[in-house]
Amino acid sequence: MEDRVLIRRIKKGDKAAFEELVVKHYENIFAYCFRRTGSRQDAEDLTQEVFLKLVKAVYKYQSTGKFSNFIFTIAVNCCNDFLRRQVRQNEREAAGDASGELTGNVMPVEQGAEEKAIIREDSRVLYRRLAGLNDTQREALILHYFHGFRAREIAAMTGVPLATAKSRIRQGMEHLRRQYTDEGEEEL
Repeated sequence: MEDRVLIRRIKKGDKAAFEELVVKHYENIFAYCFRRTGSRQDAEDLTQEVFLKLVKAVYKYQSTGKFSNFIFTIAVNCCNDFLRRQVRQNEREAAGDASGELTGNVMPVEQGAEEKAIIREDSRVLYRRLAGLNDTQREALILHYFHGFRAREIAAMTGVPLATAKSRIRQGMEHLRRQYTDEGEEEL
């Protein structure tokens, strides 16, 4: 069912419509949060936070743009707030392991066991390299390449000019390319 139909039903008090909306978008929001944090537990918590904020925000939603942009804007803000809190906490603790290594593969794959193992290892390498980017570049690459948003949509979600969003995507890709070529691996 289309998002705008579900939202109309939600605004009329239909709780089942909200559940449908959550089911429809949960996996993408979770995947985004996981890619941003590298932690399954943090991603689960953040995904819940996104949908809790959506409970209030859905009544303010105007059907002028894509709903996916609206909900991803909430997810971007939740992740940014979470990551800022982590940085402040780490600074206060002034110690600890900040490896933040991303592991796992949240994308469904329909291959055999050997192919799955190769893809999982490739994903770990990619996630580790993504973790090496600055947060704004990582955010832009995740939104663009993993979730298919255009630079204009990313700019609106993150509250930056279009040129800045394009620059973050380009610089992030250049940084990843350098990481791969520096290690003698195939270029992206």
